[in-house]
Amino acid sequence: MKTPASIFRAIFSALLILSSISYAQAASERTGLKDLTPEEDAILKKNKVKKVRPNDMGLGRINQERKKQGLPPLKKEEGLPEYETESGGAANSQDSGVLATSGVPAQVDNSTLVAFPSIANQGNQSSCVAFASTYYLASHEICLALGCDNKTAGQKVLSPKWTYNLINGGVDAGARFSDAFAVMNKHGAPLNVEYPYDSDFKAWSLNSTHWKGALNSRLSTFAAVAVNTDTGMANLKQILLNGHVVMVGTYINSWVYKTVGSGPFAGEKIVTHLNGTLGGHAMTIVGYDDGVWTDINGNGLVEAGEMGAFKIANSWGANWGNKGFAWASYDAFRTTSTVPSWSVTGRLPLTQGTSVYFATYTATTPKALAEVTLSHALRSQISLQFGSSANTQLSPTSTWVPFAFANVGGDWAFDGASVEKEGTFYFDISSLVGTDLNTQMFYLTLKDNVAGSALQAKSFKIVDPQVGNTLYAANNVPMFVDAGTGTLNAGNYNPGDVTAPSVPQNFVATLNYYKVGKTTKARTLLSWSASTDNVGVAKYRIYRNGVKLTETTSLSYTDTSISKGVRYIYEVTALDSKGNESGKSSSLTILW
Repeated sequence: MKTPASIFRAIFSALLILSSISYAQAASERTGLKDLTPEEDAILKKNKVKKVRPNDMGLGRINQERKKQGLPPLKKEEGLPEYETESGGAANSQDSGVLATSGVPAQVDNSTLVAFPSIANQGNQSSCVAFASTYYLASHEICLALGCDNKTAGQKVLSPKWTYNLINGGVDAGARFSDAFAVMNKHGAPLNVEYPYDSDFKAWSLNSTHWKGALNSRLSTFAAVAVNTDTGMANLKQILLNGHVVMVGTYINSWVYKTVGSGPFAGEKIVTHLNGTLGGHAMTIVGYDDGVWTDINGNGLVEAGEMGAFKIANSWGANWGNKGFAWASYDAFRTTSTVPSWSVTGRLPLTQGTSVYFATYTATTPKALAEVTLSHALRSQISLQFGSSANTQLSPTSTWVPFAFANVGGDWAFDGASVEKEGTFYFDISSLVGTDLNTQMFYLTLKDNVAGSALQAKSFKIVDPQVGNTLYAANNVPMFVDAGTGTLNAGNYNPGDVTAPSVPQNFVATLNYYKVGKTTKARTLLSWSASTDNVGVAKYRIYRNGVKLTETTSLSYTDTSISKGVRYIYEVTALDSKGNESGKSSSLTILW
């Protein structure tokens, strides 16, 4: 149960962000989304949405509208995922699903849901990517799934400082979507009340409970939604109809504004297109309204190409735009405008690239955690890789790499200072866990890529996430790695049967002559006594002139492939079922 003190702290933290934090009051409006490179674009489009289906909320909204229109309710497609994706390649034609039918709500605003946090202000830092991905999207998706309240109690409002400080390289110069996505997918984020947003953009949290607790807020793999076509926008509208919010990259300093022309939002700001690529900025799409109109071509007529807009939340405080929000016309997202009798030189669609991005939340329970204590002066020199294998061997067969501790963070210690600092960190290694933890080995491979400042690994443990007790711990600690690689292992190493059978005794080789018609042939008759083994002998291996000739389960063998005038040297060994091989018997020579 929440105590009055914890509730007060949560509300105070939310109010602190709402008030823009004192240092940001006089700050200019900062952006922070780095330009889209071809490599980044390829990463972002690896998981592209091709079909969206109504979830329970979406179907409820649709059927409520259909009831108003006197239409029969639609039924949910049971056993099918909410959305389907494709990996890489050219975009396929997308299925707009239910939005292609009648009876779909003309307006949705997910910012009014209690899951969506209040408008925040990133202040004088270039942290918009962290606000869009963590403060808005992740906080909303978690409370949407769990049914909690982010609006008044801030129950699951996550820390944008956590994400920004992990992805900015220790420099306040913005960040990329893909890095924020990796953090929210692999590490999650702690609550803002636990790790509040402030002016410090360098430090990583050294509170190990933050790293452990953050794992409960991880999102699914982010998916890209193409929005430069009507079909793509229909998929986006269905996602919004399902209650989700969506991240968008744009160039806000190149926005061209008009005002909404009529209706309940008349006079509010609305963007119609870009006229350049200044001010890369991350924002959050929270809703749509088919009835919003702005006179884009200025002819005073209400025309189809001018109808409809998406509602977008910004992170510049409630005094910006329409109380922290702005409208963006549907036409602004199209590669080519559909507004009649209107063209503008240099017109660009609103998005950075052609896609927007979203992810969902499903509560999961980790199978095992890795607890690692490290010490180093320079985060940028560190890379970690976790691995696992059966406990009969000592090298990994499966691996997993975190985002943090992958040569990121800049030339600072964990706390953002210049002096070596120790920290304890937690990672969910469930993807490495098999059906039985008792029969596995786990590995931590550490790499330091520059000489002169060593990475020290003080401990590596495998922890039960439910009880918190240590299941396995590495013995070869502390380990120091400087401009090299080292590996720690934890588990009950059990190589199994490593004992070879005894050497076969009483080995006999006899040259035997026989007739085939009028021709005399020869063969070698080999025999030996049975070997012994701690488990059991599986077979025997015959060597001829140092090369394996054959294997047999008998205690004898006849070699019929000999030639006249050739000297043959025979030996025999015993093998068990694990492949352990005995030493060779005495050698015997045969000459025909």
